[in-house]
Amino acid sequence: MLDNIEIKELSLDDISNNILDNFNRYEEVEKFYVKENGNWIVKNIKDVLNWDKNKKNNIIEIFSEAIIEGGYVFGAYDNKKMIGFSVLLNNKFGFKKNYIRLKFLHVSFKYRHKGIGKILFELCVEKAKSMGIEKIYISAANSEAAQIFYLGVGCKDAMEINKIAAENEPYDRQMEYII
Repeated sequence: MLDNIEIKELSLDDISNNILDNFNRYEEVEKFYVKENGNWIVKNIKDVLNWDKNKKNNIIEIFSEAIIEGGYVFGAYDNKKMIGFSVLLNNKFGFKKNYIRLKFLHVSFKYRHKGIGKILFELCVEKAKSMGIEKIYISAANSEAAQIFYLGVGCKDAMEINKIAAENEPYDRQMEYII
């Protein structure tokens, strides 16, 4: 399936109001990571995650804002339909200004578990490295699948916490990837 997939860095010209029309965020979650007594444990909690048109529109706005502010958006396409994306912001932060934030990394439902997310993540790592960044910060969703992914690519709990990310996503696991 990866033979037909095109992955590229997006420019403002690539962003349109319908760029996410074919993107399917659907995910049935049966287990979530929850922090208890300072430790992350897995709990059996069922939920269905999905995005409506308003959420997709919000994400499209973030694509444009990220690019305008010097960040990067990578898209994965199957026959011109976006089936995955990652967004790397350009706001350096942390005590040494050595962090940059991975705002999004998502792969459409039927394209998961095919290596697309890992490629998108690696593109962000390479871009951050070229910018002289030492760490990528991730406010990782607490679903078991997201946690397995980020731990699997080498992320660990963040040494410094991005206060805004932690407040906006209080159930997420604040993680970092050391370049």
